Amino acid sequence: MNELTVINHNGQFVIDSREVAEMIGKEHKNLLRDIKGYVDILTSSSLSPLNFFIPSTYKDAKGETRPCYLLTRKGCDMVANKMTGEKGVLFTAAYVTKFEEMERTIKTGSKLLPEVKQKEIEARYNNSLARKANVLLKIANSPEINPRYRQILQAQASAIVAGKPLLPLPEVEQKTYSAGEIGKMLGISANMVGRLAKQHNLKTEQYGKWYHDKSPYSSKEVESFRYYENILPVLQGVLASMKER
Repeated sequence: MNELTVINHNGQFVIDSREVAEMIGKEHKNLLRDIKGYVDILTSSSLSPLNFFIPSTYKDAKGETRPCYLLTRKGCDMVANKMTGEKGVLFTAAYVTKFEEMERTIKTGSKLLPEVKQKEIEARYNNSLARKANVLLKIANSPEINPRYRQILQAQASAIVAGKPLLPLPEVEQKTYSAGEIGKMLGISANMVGRLAKQHNLKTEQYGKWYHDKSPYSSKEVESFRYYENILPVLQGVLASMKER
């Protein structure tokens, strides 16, 4: 876990939400979402959210402005109260200790930490993102990795560094079945599957895809329809209605 840094923001001691997110093992965007929920509740109850969470911004690795929050001790208390287990205990111990150290600093008249410390926090945070992205890219560059998984890892790495998705994720290929396979599941012939699908206009994108396959009777390619699993209950309903006639 990283070390928390208490900074002096306009005379109020706070901790950057990015450091909190890293310490509690949560994605920063998810912590921001949680804090936004707390702020909405406080606002609707006529309580000042600024006593807990102070809106702020920072520059990411690309120089773009991103939102964050500065958490007061009350804000840290609120986040910690929602946590259980070891991470919650360690986070509570860390921020309580840091705030107490700052209070002792004031009492002894020592020099307060300047807001320049914010730059150090940003550098540490960006370095942590770069390390996470490099781990993913190292895995992606392995020659044994599946090309589809490589694309996923590369997309995740770029999203970590940029703070938003940049590369597209590969499309998930839905499993398809031949008419014969569908027939076996339903206890009917492949020809019956084809006839029912044609009769009820089921050879659509909703229920499958057209493919070019080699004909079993020649060297020519023929167009054939392969079905998605969601065709099964539809055909079962058709067969049931046929039996009732």
